[in-house]
Amino acid sequence: MQQTKIPTKETLYCKELSNGLTCFILPKKGFLRTYGVLSTNYGSLDSRFQVPGAEIVDVPAGIAHFLEHKLFEEEHGNVFGRFAQWGASVNAFTSYTQTSYLFSTTENWQDCLTLLMEFVHSPYLTEENVEKEKGIIVQELQMYADHPGHRIYTLLLENMYHEHPIRLDIGGTVESVMNTTVEDLLRCYHTFYQPGNMALAIVGDVDPVESLSLIEEKYPSWDKEQVQIERLYPSEPADVRNAWVEETLQISQPRYLLGFKHEPVWQGVDLLRQQIIMSLGMRLIAGRSSTSYGELYEADLITDSFGASFNADPRYAYSVIGSETRDPEALHAKLTTIIDGLKKNQVAETDVERLKRHIYGSHLASYESFEYTANRFISHHFRGTPYHNYLDLLASVTAADVQQALIEQLNWDRSTITILRPVDIHD
Repeated sequence: MQQTKIPTKETLYCKELSNGLTCFILPKKGFLRTYGVLSTNYGSLDSRFQVPGAEIVDVPAGIAHFLEHKLFEEEHGNVFGRFAQWGASVNAFTSYTQTSYLFSTTENWQDCLTLLMEFVHSPYLTEENVEKEKGIIVQELQMYADHPGHRIYTLLLENMYHEHPIRLDIGGTVESVMNTTVEDLLRCYHTFYQPGNMALAIVGDVDPVESLSLIEEKYPSWDKEQVQIERLYPSEPADVRNAWVEETLQISQPRYLLGFKHEPVWQGVDLLRQQIIMSLGMRLIAGRSSTSYGELYEADLITDSFGASFNADPRYAYSVIGSETRDPEALHAKLTTIIDGLKKNQVAETDVERLKRHIYGSHLASYESFEYTANRFISHHFRGTPYHNYLDLLASVTAADVQQALIEQLNWDRSTITILRPVDIHD
């Protein structure tokens, strides 16, 4: 096993098994809880793909999320009860780029790990249970459509991107869900759930040799051919689809989001470094200790919901800034002044160094979360970003790097504003 010292001085064990599965094991001596997660490098973006010697496959949007729902189902019930008998919890999530199945327990972690590997590789799909699931997922989509935070974020991406599948809800659309077939689900399962496209992480008071031996012994055999997957995406224009969009919803006060569309030009270490640089830039704009946060709060233009983030992958990149606000237009005008000021005037080295120290401390503290740690190892593995270099890269970033990134990335010609306003009861 490859051994890597992480910043907490603990040792991370990593090995790629003969079947292609990558395993991460982080022993946490003296802790009672064990967390395990099995993930596939497959998310909502992957609705068009090709394998060698076969035709291009197009499937309805939302199938990764649909599969996440169905893999918990067995011929006689579901796996939740089996985990519960060991006092364990089990769950899953789907993102734009991956699907993950996880458990957390204080005992019987070996049984939980075995069952996790077993049920993820035992799909039980019938015409009847797939049709039944469609109604459940449609209800879920409709529920999220009425959630203000989810609705405004989805609306932002819909108007930032013209063709890229990131503009669609992770769960798909009502139409795509209703058009999903058993054949579609099985085709995606057999393509993306091959061990070479997956990774497993365990964090807890576990022995790495024992854990790896258990995985090698119990991991289900894969009787399909393991193939290279080519993921296909439509050509995406550089500009945004719409520069300003508004909708109404049953909310108490308006919500505002400002989005900037970036070219996804970074890979590997460059992507990780850009994430650090833009994280610092976003904190200069929306961090609680920033001058701009104080100005906006004093002007009563933001609430505690105010925040900013940079989101990037080799396939997409964008930044989002926003808040609930009494006056979206006034907030936008003030943010424009703040952002243009940061781009025009020299970013203070003292501010950047202060933020770097804060990020350094937060990074060390984050290893206390088993969930965050395990999922981080896997997501960076899939993305190809060398996370073990994080602190060295953080130390290398300068105020000039941050200012240059803000100048280049916060381009008003590639921005979109999305506003949700309360429904007027007099309409």
